[in-house]
Amino acid sequence: MSKGDYLNSKKHRDEHSSWSGRRGFLKTLGLAGAGAISFGNNSLSVINSNFITNALKNSFADRCLVLIRLKGGNDGLNTIVPLYDYDTYISKRPKISIPSSNIIKLNDKFGIPNFMSDVENIWKNGNMKVVHGVGYENPNGSHFKSSDIWATASQDPEISTGWLGRYYDEKYLDYLTNPTEKPLAIQIGSRGNLIFNGSSTAYAFAVSSPERLKKVAENGTLFDTSNLPDCTHGDQLEFLRRISNATFSYASVIHEAYNNSEDFNQYDSKNNLDKQLSLVSRLIKGNLGTKIYMVSLGGFDTHGNQPDRHQKLLNTLSSSIKVFYDDLKSFGLDDKVISVTFSEFGRRVAENGSLGTDHGTAAPIMLFGSALKGNGFVGNHPSLSDLNNRGNLKHSIDFRSIYTTLLTDWLCGDNEYINKAMLGKEYSLLGLGLNCNDDVVDLNNIVTYHAAIYSFNQVDLHLRINQDHHIKILIYDTLGRTNGMVFDGLLRKGTHIFPLDRTMTQKSLSSGQYFYNIKISGGNDLNKSFIVK
Repeated sequence: MSKGDYLNSKKHRDEHSSWSGRRGFLKTLGLAGAGAISFGNNSLSVINSNFITNALKNSFADRCLVLIRLKGGNDGLNTIVPLYDYDTYISKRPKISIPSSNIIKLNDKFGIPNFMSDVENIWKNGNMKVVHGVGYENPNGSHFKSSDIWATASQDPEISTGWLGRYYDEKYLDYLTNPTEKPLAIQIGSRGNLIFNGSSTAYAFAVSSPERLKKVAENGTLFDTSNLPDCTHGDQLEFLRRISNATFSYASVIHEAYNNSEDFNQYDSKNNLDKQLSLVSRLIKGNLGTKIYMVSLGGFDTHGNQPDRHQKLLNTLSSSIKVFYDDLKSFGLDDKVISVTFSEFGRRVAENGSLGTDHGTAAPIMLFGSALKGNGFVGNHPSLSDLNNRGNLKHSIDFRSIYTTLLTDWLCGDNEYINKAMLGKEYSLLGLGLNCNDDVVDLNNIVTYHAAIYSFNQVDLHLRINQDHHIKILIYDTLGRTNGMVFDGLLRKGTHIFPLDRTMTQKSLSSGQYFYNIKISGGNDLNKSFIVK
């Protein structure tokens, strides 16, 4: 019997009846619905996409943020060595400290071990900054709990949404009904990390390994549906693989971006972080349009034999950063990508009896990219003598200040999105050298902010301008059709409020999603979506 005849046979239908329905089978395997899908020991999260929600132009669309997760708790004192208090440093770590002869001085106060020499020129070229003593109050020493705190930006165990998930919840209110055309974020590794979890969905296209992402990028699919057994098992396998491939609705745009660019031949194929960053770079160069990427490097839980293990890890990190930015620079994109390292905690100041360090608290964060406009250190380094009751460094900068600064000064997010991401709390902005005015200086001289405020089903636009200007405000639906004009005329310097749920002719808008477009004579347009309930 041919496969086609078999598929139409009564035997085939009966076998499907005993299978208790495909939907039930998919639920059993965890394949029904959006979210995490498990294949063997690998985890893959996918989000469907069939419509451009944020279809209007974003002035900062070409900016990217690469999060580099150092899993296990990186030892900050052996990464950024405190030369200003070197005697105390070596007294606390007589066996694992970095010898002075093996330290590259960044300035008179701080240095890096010579096995991080690949980032020396990045520093000298003004493309690296270090934030000292990053942590949080009442630190948690558990890998899992502290990782969750860094991902959720909260110590409340009831919070299960990530800081970027909440940011996208606010920015893309209708994401489940009108997903974006391209993935908002791509995550390689870091299985189970909550950072991209929103209230109803996860916002990252997440794969467990660079090999899986490369397969999607090269082929546009993940699973082969040909050459399967000509039997019930083969039919079921084909069905599951087709469902899984269809779930990868971003696979085609990833594939297209991958084919629109080319490899940079200086990556080390044996270096897992190189493999991750080479794919990230290729997708950026291929104009995928994804704003945030997350990669990971594990092994930083150095309780024993730290000198050898940590040296290999930091050498891998620094060499990967160098080739990544060499790659981007060769395509003229190095000023469009900021990378930032983070880890769940630092290590204890004093070494332990196993030539290692135990779980600590505060640690430095490193940022890379020519958009930083100069090297430097941010914040005060924690004291090596004034420690907490567990012998750990006291943090000097809250890690959420890093998030707030990146969202504000690099991704140029609106205040209400950032407020949502930070759970309504305010954190200090850090002087990282980033600036939203770089791309649209003239525009920002005219319009300070624009925000859609929702109250009792009314949508008001709050607009502040710094000088008199002719302003036109139009409303479009999701198909790009004009639904009316809110304002057209000379607007005086100051703050103004316009109702968006009705037009100049007092025509009310029906329920649904819309975009407002602010046209400024002599400047760029501003666009944002809003929903009428």
